Amino acid sequence: MRAACAEANTSVLTGDTKVMGKGEIDGIVINTAGVALTSQVITDRGLSAGDRILVTGTLGDHGMAVMATRHGLALDTRLESDVAPINGLIRAVLDAVPRAITAMKDPTRGGVASALHEMASKGGVGIVIDEPALPVRSEVRGVSELVGIDPLLVANEGKAVLAVRADAADRVLATLRAHPLGAAAAIVGICTDERPGMVVLDTGFGRRLITEPEGELLPRIC
Repeated sequence: MRAACAEANTSVLTGDTKVMGKGEIDGIVINTAGVALTSQVITDRGLSAGDRILVTGTLGDHGMAVMATRHGLALDTRLESDVAPINGLIRAVLDAVPRAITAMKDPTRGGVASALHEMASKGGVGIVIDEPALPVRSEVRGVSELVGIDPLLVANEGKAVLAVRADAADRVLATLRAHPLGAAAAIVGICTDERPGMVVLDTGFGRRLITEPEGELLPRIC
Protein backbone atom coordinates (compact mmCIF):
# COMPACT_ATOMS: atom_id res chain seq x y z
CA MET A 1 0.00 0.00 0.00
CA ARG A 2 2.88 2.34 0.79
CA ALA A 3 4.49 1.60 -2.58
CA ALA A 4 1.22 2.22 -4.41
CA CYS A 5 0.81 5.57 -2.65
CA ALA A 6 4.34 6.58 -3.58
CA GLU A 7 3.67 5.71 -7.22
CA ALA A 8 0.46 7.76 -7.25
CA ASN A 9 2.00 10.61 -5.22
CA THR A 10 -0.71 10.42 -2.59
CA SER A 11 -1.21 9.34 1.03
CA VAL A 12 -3.48 7.06 3.03
CA LEU A 13 -5.09 9.10 5.80
CA THR A 14 -7.52 6.54 7.14
CA GLY A 15 -9.06 3.18 6.36
CA ASP A 16 -11.13 0.35 7.72
CA THR A 17 -11.45 -3.40 7.44
CA LYS A 18 -14.62 -5.09 6.23
CA VAL A 19 -16.35 -7.85 8.14
CA MET A 20 -16.89 -10.96 6.03
CA GLY A 21 -18.85 -14.11 6.74
CA LYS A 22 -16.94 -17.23 7.70
CA GLY A 23 -15.50 -18.97 4.65
CA GLU A 24 -16.38 -16.12 2.24
CA ILE A 25 -12.84 -14.92 1.66
CA ASP A 26 -9.34 -16.10 2.43
CA GLY A 27 -7.71 -12.83 3.46
CA ILE A 28 -8.24 -9.33 4.78
CA VAL A 29 -10.40 -6.81 2.92
CA ILE A 30 -9.28 -3.20 3.26
CA ASN A 31 -11.77 -0.41 2.57
CA THR A 32 -10.41 3.00 1.54
CA ALA A 33 -11.75 6.25 0.15
CA GLY A 34 -10.13 9.05 -1.80
CA VAL A 35 -10.45 12.83 -1.57
CA ALA A 36 -9.05 15.15 -4.25
CA LEU A 37 -9.08 18.85 -5.06
CA THR A 38 -9.31 20.19 -8.60
CA SER A 39 -10.00 23.46 -10.38
CA GLN A 40 -11.77 21.64 -13.22
CA VAL A 41 -14.52 19.08 -12.70
CA ILE A 42 -14.96 16.73 -15.65
CA THR A 43 -18.02 14.48 -15.74
CA ASP A 44 -18.96 11.67 -18.13
CA ARG A 45 -21.83 13.62 -19.73
CA GLY A 46 -20.24 16.62 -21.47
CA LEU A 47 -19.86 15.19 -24.99
CA SER A 48 -20.86 17.15 -28.10
CA ALA A 49 -21.09 16.20 -31.76
CA GLY A 50 -17.65 16.47 -33.32
CA ASP A 51 -15.74 15.57 -30.15
CA ARG A 52 -13.06 12.93 -30.64
CA ILE A 53 -12.90 9.80 -28.49
CA LEU A 54 -9.47 8.84 -27.15
CA VAL A 55 -8.28 5.90 -25.07
CA THR A 56 -5.13 6.28 -23.01
CA GLY A 57 -3.69 2.87 -23.89
CA THR A 58 -4.22 -0.75 -24.89
CA LEU A 59 -7.56 -2.37 -24.10
CA GLY A 60 -8.56 -5.54 -22.28
CA ASP A 61 -5.23 -6.25 -20.57
CA HIS A 62 -6.54 -6.55 -17.02
CA GLY A 63 -9.61 -8.68 -17.60
CA MET A 64 -7.86 -11.06 -19.97
CA ALA A 65 -4.89 -11.49 -17.61
CA VAL A 66 -7.21 -12.37 -14.73
CA MET A 67 -9.29 -14.67 -16.90
CA ALA A 68 -6.28 -16.54 -18.27
CA THR A 69 -4.87 -17.04 -14.76
CA ARG A 70 -8.15 -18.18 -13.23
CA HIS A 71 -8.80 -20.72 -15.96
CA GLY A 72 -5.21 -21.89 -16.25
CA LEU A 73 -4.97 -21.17 -19.98
CA ALA A 74 -1.71 -22.52 -21.41
CA LEU A 75 -0.34 -19.54 -23.34
CA ASP A 76 2.96 -18.99 -25.11
CA THR A 77 3.00 -15.40 -23.88
CA ARG A 78 2.38 -13.81 -20.50
CA LEU A 79 -0.59 -11.53 -19.99
CA GLU A 80 -0.26 -8.76 -17.41
CA SER A 81 -2.83 -6.48 -15.81
CA ASP A 82 -2.69 -2.80 -16.73
CA VAL A 83 -3.44 -1.70 -13.16
CA ALA A 84 -1.78 1.70 -12.61
CA PRO A 85 -2.46 5.14 -11.09
CA ILE A 86 -3.40 7.45 -13.96
CA ASN A 87 -3.83 10.66 -11.97
CA GLY A 88 -0.47 11.94 -13.18
CA LEU A 89 -1.31 11.10 -16.79
CA ILE A 90 -4.61 12.99 -16.68
CA ARG A 91 -3.02 15.89 -14.80
CA ALA A 92 -0.44 16.21 -17.58
CA VAL A 93 -3.24 16.65 -20.13
CA LEU A 94 -5.18 19.11 -17.98
CA ASP A 95 -2.05 21.23 -17.55
CA ALA A 96 -0.85 21.04 -21.16
CA VAL A 97 -4.20 21.47 -22.94
CA PRO A 98 -6.64 23.19 -20.52
CA ARG A 99 -10.37 22.74 -21.15
CA ALA A 100 -9.75 20.25 -23.96
CA ILE A 101 -11.40 17.27 -22.26
CA THR A 102 -15.20 17.49 -22.38
CA ALA A 103 -15.97 14.13 -20.73
CA MET A 104 -14.06 11.28 -19.16
CA LYS A 105 -14.71 7.82 -17.72
CA ASP A 106 -12.80 4.78 -16.50
CA PRO A 107 -13.49 1.62 -18.57
CA THR A 108 -13.53 -0.84 -15.67
CA ARG A 109 -16.42 -3.31 -15.30
CA GLY A 110 -18.06 -3.70 -18.71
CA GLY A 111 -14.95 -2.37 -20.44
CA VAL A 112 -14.81 0.35 -23.06
CA ALA A 113 -18.16 -0.68 -24.53
CA SER A 114 -20.01 -0.03 -21.26
CA ALA A 115 -18.18 3.26 -20.66
CA LEU A 116 -19.00 4.54 -24.15
CA HIS A 117 -22.66 3.58 -23.89
CA GLU A 118 -23.01 5.44 -20.63
CA MET A 119 -21.18 8.50 -21.96
CA ALA A 120 -23.23 8.55 -25.18
CA SER A 121 -26.51 8.19 -23.31
CA LYS A 122 -25.74 10.93 -20.81
CA GLY A 123 -24.34 13.25 -23.48
CA GLY A 124 -27.17 12.72 -25.96
CA VAL A 125 -24.81 11.86 -28.82
CA GLY A 126 -23.96 8.86 -30.95
CA ILE A 127 -20.42 7.50 -31.01
CA VAL A 128 -18.70 5.89 -34.00
CA ILE A 129 -15.60 3.83 -33.20
CA ASP A 130 -12.92 3.07 -35.80
CA GLU A 131 -12.06 -0.57 -35.16
CA PRO A 132 -8.61 -0.54 -36.86
CA ALA A 133 -7.59 2.34 -34.57
CA LEU A 134 -8.30 0.41 -31.34
CA PRO A 135 -5.03 -0.39 -29.52
CA VAL A 136 -5.23 -4.07 -28.54
CA ARG A 137 -2.17 -6.21 -27.81
CA SER A 138 -1.82 -9.26 -30.04
CA GLU A 139 -1.80 -11.61 -27.05
CA VAL A 140 -5.00 -10.06 -25.69
CA ARG A 141 -6.63 -10.34 -29.09
CA GLY A 142 -5.57 -13.97 -29.29
CA VAL A 143 -7.05 -14.87 -25.91
CA SER A 144 -10.24 -12.94 -26.68
CA GLU A 145 -10.69 -15.02 -29.82
CA LEU A 146 -9.97 -18.19 -27.83
CA VAL A 147 -12.64 -17.51 -25.20
CA GLY A 148 -15.03 -15.65 -27.50
CA ILE A 149 -15.11 -12.34 -25.63
CA ASP A 150 -14.63 -8.99 -27.37
CA PRO A 151 -11.78 -6.92 -25.83
CA LEU A 152 -14.17 -3.94 -25.81
CA LEU A 153 -16.22 -5.75 -23.16
CA VAL A 154 -13.26 -6.57 -20.91
CA ALA A 155 -12.29 -4.60 -17.81
CA ASN A 156 -9.30 -2.27 -17.68
CA GLU A 157 -7.74 -0.97 -14.46
CA GLY A 158 -5.22 1.60 -15.66
CA LYS A 159 -6.91 3.34 -18.59
CA ALA A 160 -9.34 6.17 -19.27
CA VAL A 161 -11.73 7.04 -22.08
CA LEU A 162 -11.69 10.72 -22.99
CA ALA A 163 -13.94 12.88 -25.12
CA VAL A 164 -11.89 15.80 -26.47
CA ARG A 165 -12.64 18.87 -28.55
CA ALA A 166 -11.74 18.21 -32.18
CA ASP A 167 -9.34 21.15 -32.41
CA ALA A 168 -7.38 19.88 -29.41
CA ALA A 169 -7.37 16.13 -30.11
CA ASP A 170 -3.89 15.97 -31.65
CA ARG A 171 -2.34 17.98 -28.81
CA VAL A 172 -4.02 15.80 -26.20
CA LEU A 173 -2.83 12.66 -27.99
CA ALA A 174 0.76 13.97 -28.12
CA THR A 175 0.64 14.78 -24.40
CA LEU A 176 -0.68 11.33 -23.53
CA ARG A 177 1.95 9.57 -25.62
CA ALA A 178 4.73 11.59 -23.97
CA HIS A 179 3.80 10.03 -20.62
CA PRO A 180 4.97 6.48 -19.76
CA LEU A 181 1.41 5.34 -19.08
CA GLY A 182 0.03 6.83 -22.30
CA ALA A 183 2.53 5.58 -24.89
CA ALA A 184 -0.15 3.49 -26.65
CA ALA A 185 -2.88 6.16 -26.53
CA ALA A 186 -5.01 6.53 -29.65
CA ILE A 187 -7.84 8.52 -31.20
CA VAL A 188 -10.46 5.84 -31.79
CA GLY A 189 -13.75 7.54 -32.58
CA ILE A 190 -15.98 10.56 -33.02
CA CYS A 191 -19.23 11.83 -31.53
CA THR A 192 -22.13 12.46 -33.92
CA ASP A 193 -25.70 13.76 -33.93
CA GLU A 194 -26.90 10.43 -35.33
CA ARG A 195 -28.28 7.59 -33.16
CA PRO A 196 -28.06 9.36 -29.77
CA GLY A 197 -27.08 6.99 -26.99
CA MET A 198 -25.78 4.33 -29.37
CA VAL A 199 -22.23 3.17 -30.10
CA VAL A 200 -21.38 2.02 -33.63
CA LEU A 201 -18.27 0.08 -34.63
CA ASP A 202 -16.87 0.88 -38.08
CA THR A 203 -14.85 -2.16 -39.16
CA GLY A 204 -13.64 -0.61 -42.41
CA PHE A 205 -15.91 -2.97 -44.32
CA GLY A 206 -19.18 -2.11 -42.66
CA ARG A 207 -20.78 -0.93 -39.45
CA ARG A 208 -22.50 -2.67 -36.54
CA LEU A 209 -23.89 -1.67 -33.18
CA ILE A 210 -21.76 -2.42 -30.14
CA THR A 211 -23.91 -3.97 -27.44
CA GLU A 212 -23.32 -3.75 -23.72
CA PRO A 213 -22.25 -6.93 -21.92
CA GLU A 214 -25.01 -9.02 -20.37
CA GLY A 215 -24.22 -10.12 -16.83
CA GLU A 216 -20.71 -10.39 -15.43
CA LEU A 217 -18.23 -11.75 -17.98
CA LEU A 218 -15.67 -11.96 -15.19
CA PRO A 219 -16.56 -12.24 -11.49
CA ARG A 220 -15.77 -9.04 -9.57
CA ILE A 221 -12.42 -8.87 -7.87
CA CYS A 222 -12.52 -5.19 -6.94
